[in-house]
Amino acid sequence: MSTAPRVEHELHQRRRSRNVGLGITLGAFVLLVMGMTYVKLTAQNAMMAEERAKEQAAAAASDSSTQSSSTAGESD
Repeated sequence: MSTAPRVEHELHQRRRSRNVGLGITLGAFVLLVMGMTYVKLTAQNAMMAEERAKEQAAAAASDSSTQSSSTAGESD
Protein backbone atom coordinates (compact mmCIF):
# COMPACT_ATOMS: atom_id res chain seq x y z
CA MET A 1 0.00 0.00 0.00
CA SER A 2 1.46 3.28 -1.10
CA THR A 3 1.09 6.43 1.01
CA ALA A 4 2.47 8.74 -1.64
CA PRO A 5 0.06 11.49 -2.71
CA ARG A 6 -1.62 10.86 -6.01
CA VAL A 7 -0.67 13.35 -8.69
CA GLU A 8 -3.24 14.17 -11.34
CA HIS A 9 -2.19 14.41 -14.92
CA GLU A 10 -2.38 17.83 -16.57
CA LEU A 11 -5.02 16.56 -19.00
CA HIS A 12 -7.34 15.64 -16.14
CA GLN A 13 -6.91 19.06 -14.51
CA ARG A 14 -7.81 20.84 -17.75
CA ARG A 15 -10.79 18.56 -18.30
CA ARG A 16 -12.02 19.17 -14.75
CA SER A 17 -11.78 22.94 -15.16
CA ARG A 18 -13.73 22.74 -18.43
CA ASN A 19 -16.37 20.60 -16.77
CA VAL A 20 -16.71 23.05 -13.90
CA GLY A 21 -17.05 25.94 -16.34
CA LEU A 22 -19.68 24.07 -18.35
CA GLY A 23 -21.56 23.17 -15.16
CA ILE A 24 -21.63 26.79 -14.05
CA THR A 25 -22.81 27.88 -17.51
CA LEU A 26 -25.60 25.28 -17.56
CA GLY A 27 -26.64 26.20 -14.02
CA ALA A 28 -26.83 29.88 -15.01
CA PHE A 29 -28.95 28.96 -18.04
CA VAL A 30 -31.35 26.93 -15.90
CA LEU A 31 -31.69 29.83 -13.44
CA LEU A 32 -32.32 32.23 -16.33
CA VAL A 33 -35.09 30.04 -17.76
CA MET A 34 -36.66 29.60 -14.30
CA GLY A 35 -36.54 33.35 -13.70
CA MET A 36 -38.15 34.14 -17.04
CA THR A 37 -40.87 31.56 -16.42
CA TYR A 38 -41.58 32.98 -12.96
CA VAL A 39 -41.85 36.54 -14.29
CA LYS A 40 -44.10 35.49 -17.16
CA LEU A 41 -46.45 33.51 -14.93
CA THR A 42 -46.59 36.27 -12.32
CA ALA A 43 -47.45 38.89 -14.94
CA GLN A 44 -50.04 36.61 -16.50
CA ASN A 45 -51.67 35.92 -13.12
CA ALA A 46 -51.77 39.63 -12.35
CA MET A 47 -53.52 40.35 -15.67
CA MET A 48 -56.03 37.57 -15.09
CA ALA A 49 -56.77 38.83 -11.56
CA GLU A 50 -57.29 42.36 -12.90
CA GLU A 51 -59.67 41.14 -15.60
CA ARG A 52 -61.57 39.04 -13.06
CA ALA A 53 -61.94 42.05 -10.76
CA LYS A 54 -63.29 44.15 -13.64
CA GLU A 55 -65.79 41.43 -14.56
CA GLN A 56 -66.95 41.14 -10.95
CA ALA A 57 -67.32 44.92 -10.67
CA ALA A 58 -69.33 45.02 -13.89
CA ALA A 59 -71.53 42.16 -12.69
CA ALA A 60 -72.08 43.86 -9.34
CA ALA A 61 -72.95 47.13 -11.09
CA SER A 62 -75.45 45.43 -13.38
CA ASP A 63 -77.00 43.56 -10.43
CA SER A 64 -77.37 46.78 -8.43
CA SER A 65 -78.87 48.63 -11.41
CA THR A 66 -81.45 45.88 -12.00
CA GLN A 67 -82.33 45.86 -8.31
CA SER A 68 -82.71 49.65 -8.15
CA SER A 69 -84.87 49.71 -11.28
CA SER A 70 -87.12 46.96 -9.93
CA THR A 71 -87.61 48.76 -6.60
CA ALA A 72 -88.35 52.02 -8.45
CA GLY A 73 -91.06 50.25 -10.45
CA GLU A 74 -92.67 48.89 -7.29
CA SER A 75 -92.99 52.33 -5.66
CA ASP A 76 -95.09 53.74 -8.54
